[in-house]
Amino acid sequence: MSALSEASTEHLTIADLRERYGLMTDNRSCGKVTVTSLANDMDSVSPGALYIAPAMGLNADVVLQAERRGAYAVLLPSSAQGQGFAGNIPILYGDLTDAEHGQMAADIAGHPSNAIAVFLVTGEQASKQASNIAGLLHVLGNPVGQIGFRHSVSLERHLVEEYPLNALDIQRMLSVFVEDGASAVVIGADDQTLLPGALSSVVVDVCALSEPDDAAASRPSLKETMERYGAVLRERTHVAHRTAETDDMAAHYDGANDESSNRRLSLAIAMVMKAGVRKGNIRSALRVTKEMG
Repeated sequence: MSALSEASTEHLTIADLRERYGLMTDNRSCGKVTVTSLANDMDSVSPGALYIAPAMGLNADVVLQAERRGAYAVLLPSSAQGQGFAGNIPILYGDLTDAEHGQMAADIAGHPSNAIAVFLVTGEQASKQASNIAGLLHVLGNPVGQIGFRHSVSLERHLVEEYPLNALDIQRMLSVFVEDGASAVVIGADDQTLLPGALSSVVVDVCALSEPDDAAASRPSLKETMERYGAVLRERTHVAHRTAETDDMAAHYDGANDESSNRRLSLAIAMVMKAGVRKGNIRSALRVTKEMG
């Protein structure tokens, strides 16, 4: 499913879409038509949707099919203009970049990444590392959402998704986290979880590169990863690294007594410290976890 509608908070008119994204229409009088959701596969089209049709393999009846499912407008690739597509709903033409898809999804979702603390970790151990961070945030008393391959959770609710995720999926999930009351989300960014550009218009608060079990293994830089997935870094974004202090804290409180586990906990500690959590609070949370374990 690739749709953004469950928690959408904003509406876009056809005039908005033309102005913001340079889209074209054959009918200039449809500017006030308002779309309330986005979908990029036909099965996900719901009443009020803008259906973003794929560039390859366009069906001649694509507009009529979307219209029957309740779509208020259809976006076709610019190459389809003049090829006889017709229907009773507005047809837009244009070729959006990954970043523009993300921006449109964020616009209609109300930019949920601005309302939640976003922790992003990438690298070979992204999935395992994301679980460590989410676990630590949970112990610290934060309602947490997590995005990862086959393990996406909103608080205690497991989200059934088709991977890898695209920009519409991500904005929809962020909206769900905000609606469920999460204060933070942890994203494990790798190719199993995300498509290129999936994090477009997602503002990251704290990011880090996980360490592989094999120290000699090659790994992409944090910058390369951010560019691949389109995540937004701002002045407020913090880059976290393990330090001697976080290593000592992890070694003291990690009951697994395993070097790889210690490294992951150390990086998780470093990330929550970058988010402004006090060392004393972290130590207290780790102490409780160790005693319960």
